[in-house]
Amino acid sequence: MKRLSTSCLLAFGFCLLLSSCASYRATSRLPFPPPPPHFSGHYAIQPGDLLGISFAGEADLAQQVRVDWNGMINVPTLSPDGNAELHAAGLSPSQLAAKLSSHAVSNKILVKARAQVLVIEYATLAYSVLGQVTQPGRYNFPRGVPPRLTIEEAVALAGGYTRLARQSRVLLKRGGQVYAVDLKKLASQPGHPPVIIIPGDVITVTERMF
Repeated sequence: MKRLSTSCLLAFGFCLLLSSCASYRATSRLPFPPPPPHFSGHYAIQPGDLLGISFAGEADLAQQVRVDWNGMINVPTLSPDGNAELHAAGLSPSQLAAKLSSHAVSNKILVKARAQVLVIEYATLAYSVLGQVTQPGRYNFPRGVPPRLTIEEAVALAGGYTRLARQSRVLLKRGGQVYAVDLKKLASQPGHPPVIIIPGDVITVTERMF
């Protein structure tokens, strides 16, 4: 009877072990990455951008300003007290130009104002590729085009895979979420929607198990 009891306990323990393994496998599966944020086609000014601001027929009001990390700019020539802080981040250059024109008129700096805003220097937009790639590191998106790359292009720009790369499990960290991408499977499914990399993403190519 004791022997039977021991066998039952062992069997029960084995079932628990299998159950915990199954539970681990279920919870370790990561969701597929979401689509990237919608790109409107108009560049949105970012913190760190260097802007050139000018007003038609008013050469003495031309200046360059850097957008600070709170998304603000200070245009001292547009205020009698030399302090005109405006929120710029998230606006297109034309939207900011309209805002500056309105501000100049409301502060009685100009009777009629027609501002122009140019992005002289873009803030660095980057992503990182780590793990089993030839050249891991931080990479900037190409300038002059929307900051969007497929995950395959991002890996290729990092020199491609090493011989230890596990292409079936590439991790993509976006914000506080981590996603697993099977690039080996995606390569064999040409009709599958691409996984798009956006600024701030971190890609980690894991090492395959032998």
